[in-house]
Amino acid sequence: MELIIGLCAALSAGIACGVVGGGIKYRLNRNRDYPEEKKAAYQRLWKAGSTVMRFATGTILALGLIWCAGFLVVGALYPDQADYANNMSELIVGVLTVVSIMFAFYEFVRRK
Repeated sequence: MELIIGLCAALSAGIACGVVGGGIKYRLNRNRDYPEEKKAAYQRLWKAGSTVMRFATGTILALGLIWCAGFLVVGALYPDQADYANNMSELIVGVLTVVSIMFAFYEFVRRK
């Protein structure tokens, strides 16, 4: 069980480092073809917020997939830990649902 948890933690750390590296690369390589004067300040803020929310939501969903799969394996390999694994997976899915709803609402308001 500790091996599976360690594997999930290592994958989580790898995803976190990859997202940070990708964000830095995105920030350094983006094109600025639009004139700043023609954009309102709140539109830029919403667009930046949308980018951050997209990366954050994608990262959280990827981490949730890894941890739910890890707890699925824990439940399959260690029947005495099946209730624990099931409860943790349900908790993760609940958090992912809330995060997805928040992102969908943010995008709905931004495009309105």
